Amino acid sequence: MSTLYLISLRQLTGRPRMVIIGLISAVPILMGLAVRLVDDGPNATELDNTLLGLLFGVAVLPIIALTVSTAALGNDLEDRTLSNLTLTPSPRWQIILPKLAAAVTVGAPPILISAVAATFLAYDGEAQTIVAVAVGIALALLAYSAVFLWLGLSTGRALGYGLMYVFLWEFLFTGFVSGVRFLSIRAYMIGIIRGIDDNRFTEDANQVISFPVSIIVTAAVIVIFTLLTVRRLRTMDVP
Repeated sequence: MSTLYLISLRQLTGRPRMVIIGLISAVPILMGLAVRLVDDGPNATELDNTLLGLLFGVAVLPIIALTVSTAALGNDLEDRTLSNLTLTPSPRWQIILPKLAAAVTVGAPPILISAVAATFLAYDGEAQTIVAVAVGIALALLAYSAVFLWLGLSTGRALGYGLMYVFLWEFLFTGFVSGVRFLSIRAYMIGIIRGIDDNRFTEDANQVISFPVSIIVTAAVIVIFTLLTVRRLRTMDVP
């Protein structure tokens, strides 16, 4: 497993991909810097909605997870090298877990650095707020990575379908139709953040999923989609 993990890391850390990830991760930091420098900045609700709900929830976090996780197995499938892995007698979860771990390892540092820096700038360096945002985004990254890893194994058009999911579902539907927020990873991320720091994030409390539910569902998404990916690899005809 460790060998496959290291090989996957090398596959996922190509220069073009890392440059794109770095540029995307820099956007929230620039916004946090702008909030710190301008005199007439956004109010608390506008800041939460823009920085957490839109920039991280719809753009930075899911797009980076999509870019990395769909490639973790999708590249092997496209290059027809996945069959070499499946020929070994090892259980399929010993292939999936290193791939998931590699995807998270590549995506986590830029996302968390961006989250900590942007939160430090935008929220005046409050330690509890920084921890809340970092934990919420880290757990959401695991959930998105598990979902997109399964998607990358299930279709050769994972990147396109993933972008449709992010912008049509996470942004349009769950952003404007509150009744379907229970089917949104972004909503559970915000629930975790506000559950950890309920002093700072108090606005729209009736629209936020509770902290225990957010934790349970996020963990369930990670486990379920990891198992679905294992099952998919076990049952599919690998070319």
